[in-house]
Amino acid sequence: MSLVQDTGMPTRYIFVVGVSRSGTTLMRRILNSSNQIAITDENHFLGHLLPAEGARQQFRKLGSLSNDDNVRRLVEYIYSGEFEKRCTKYRDMSYHWQWIIDWVDKEVFLQRILASDRSERALFTVMMQVFAEHFDAAIAGEKTPAHLRYVPTLMEWFPDGKVIHMLRDPRAIFISELRRRKAAPLSLPFKQLRRVDFFFKLYIVLQTTVVWLESALRYTAYKRRYPDRYYPLQFERLVNQPEDQIRQLCDFLEIDFQEKMLKQQVVSKGFQLGSVGFDAEAATRWQKHIDSWEDMWFRFWLGKYLREFGYT
Repeated sequence: MSLVQDTGMPTRYIFVVGVSRSGTTLMRRILNSSNQIAITDENHFLGHLLPAEGARQQFRKLGSLSNDDNVRRLVEYIYSGEFEKRCTKYRDMSYHWQWIIDWVDKEVFLQRILASDRSERALFTVMMQVFAEHFDAAIAGEKTPAHLRYVPTLMEWFPDGKVIHMLRDPRAIFISELRRRKAAPLSLPFKQLRRVDFFFKLYIVLQTTVVWLESALRYTAYKRRYPDRYYPLQFERLVNQPEDQIRQLCDFLEIDFQEKMLKQQVVSKGFQLGSVGFDAEAATRWQKHIDSWEDMWFRFWLGKYLREFGYT
């Protein structure tokens, strides 16, 4: 029996992907403003920027879930905090696993997995469904930016699912990431590189270039391969024309537009923290904070795609 009530709605799962700092959190908040949808926070189930750091790669080490004892070991591994301890110095435990520990009874979670077909898809589904049930939502989903690499898996596992790919000017992403890492350099190599400003910036420039280029290439491939189930949305258009863009998105998702989707509070560690509504200046604010060599770098290496997305 399905763990989320079947309402006859055509889109049962929604996935939000994109480069980190591209607006995926804002999109999650917009969708979760609807009483029809419950999108989980980051879980990195399928993989991370470092593929081996994905949750399923860690879970595989516990053995096949066809064995009841291994299922019990898995649930204990999550709820005991051992999973969190095994997260490496390169990243912390993904947020949604802690939500499950805090809000889902361990025995309930265990029985849900035991009652499933024990596949990785089933575990991923249960992880989303318990969240949707908690909020009495008919449509489940999740937001993990790094799952951009695994869209083909999501499309195969969830034939009724749809993917939203958030896109943003790489220079804006760079400035946002630079501010975030300076404020809280919690993991390697940011702790070490922070001591030398030039190398700190250079590392983030290189990282942003690589992941953004991958995002642009995947945009081209996914748009061609999944024309009816893949929705690219530029952050700049969203914050400048929120009602128009959200209405179009709702049409794509085949859900009702609700006015409260427009009532978003700015929660990022940016300049408009705490204000209500969409921060339109976030689309261009990076221009005041980027050095000329950084701007030239992105124009040189990503110029073709900057022009394609209208970022010149």
